[in-house]
Amino acid sequence: MLLMKRCLFLLGFIVAAVCSSLSAQTVLSILQENTGKTVELHLQAGDKIEGKVEQVNENVVHLSHLTGAEFFDAFVNVNDISAVVIRTGGK
Repeated sequence: MLLMKRCLFLLGFIVAAVCSSLSAQTVLSILQENTGKTVELHLQAGDKIEGKVEQVNENVVHLSHLTGAEFFDAFVNVNDISAVVIRTGGK
């Protein structure tokens, strides 16, 4: 019984790790496709940050021209991003 619980716990941990990895890869792909555009990043801590995507690598997104702080840049850990909001058109 104890062995079964340990196996289930390990399986759950592996599934969570794979899902978070896929999620980070999806976020990376979205950001790379929108380099040069303005995006709003929703962070897992509940904060939001908006700016122009300058550069994306495996771990960090570089935003420039931050909304409300245009003379500042931000470097955001990709693993801290829970959502990416992109304006697609409209008025």
